[in-house]
Amino acid sequence: MESAGHRRLFRKLRMRLFQRIYIIMKHLVSLLLFVFVVPCFATEPVKILSTNVRLGDANDGENSWKFRKDFLLQVVKEGNYDFIGGQEVLTTTDSDNNQIRFFFENLPNYGIVFKNREKDGVARGEGTPIFYRTDRWRIDPEDQGSFWLSDTPSVPGSVTWEGQSTCPRVCTGGLFHEIDKDGKLTGKTLYVYSTHFDHVGEIPRQKAAAVIFEKIASRKDKTAPVVLMGDLNCGENSPAVRFLKGETVVLGGEEKVPQMKLLDTFRVVHPNEKQVATFNGFRGPKLDGEKIDYIFITPDLKATEAEIIRVDRNGKYPSDHYAFRETLEL
Repeated sequence: MESAGHRRLFRKLRMRLFQRIYIIMKHLVSLLLFVFVVPCFATEPVKILSTNVRLGDANDGENSWKFRKDFLLQVVKEGNYDFIGGQEVLTTTDSDNNQIRFFFENLPNYGIVFKNREKDGVARGEGTPIFYRTDRWRIDPEDQGSFWLSDTPSVPGSVTWEGQSTCPRVCTGGLFHEIDKDGKLTGKTLYVYSTHFDHVGEIPRQKAAAVIFEKIASRKDKTAPVVLMGDLNCGENSPAVRFLKGETVVLGGEEKVPQMKLLDTFRVVHPNEKQVATFNGFRGPKLDGEKIDYIFITPDLKATEAEIIRVDRNGKYPSDHYAFRETLEL
């Protein structure tokens, strides 16, 4: 027969066994939640590419568009980017050099926001399009389009600043709504813009920065974060870039206080990098020049990766600028 002592010992052993089973089950449940539930709520990063593609009908000899377009397409496609901002992207009746059509036909899962920079009705013209993944993003039809970098931003083809080249300059973009796999809105939004500053005039570049900030600051949804990318044709210490980064500077002879502040994503990730040149001129890996291509973001976004894509095939380059990629947390 069992003694009272044996029964007490049995109860203690049983209690300890139950406690251990409870602890094991608790850890197991936590592990299962981490493996199966957390990924459902993880935010997919936003991947962005900016690239000056070099004008399609430029007379570049062995570096002409027909010889490098497939190489550039490979660079553009292999990142599965959410947004691709282009500069010098040409639309023309010449089908061999129509870069807009080339990218549109070869990026079947992307939509496009685009208007060439010339006056209305002109068939040939370059622009700064935004290509976007249609399986993740939906463009707001009431909040998208282009404006011109001039004193009359709403006038297509306008060139109003002394010292500017004869080329009109434009900025294109809009408000994008994130959608899930079922096409339903997630509630997350993002403004994305692509632009190209003048290659001749310093004052027009300065004034262009002011116009862009006026437009972005007056956007309809001021709670939505902003991405601004492009070829600005000026270095990191230029007045235009310093203004975009929130510094009060003299622009076009007038002191300007910026309405907002943007972050240079490359410097967020690589604050001390010295080899930052983004223009190669088809001549090879020039690394110690100025960074003139940028992806800027508002401070409510987080840059986690940044790379100047310096690739070549036997000394041949996809464009005369290096493409620039960025990964963000939204």
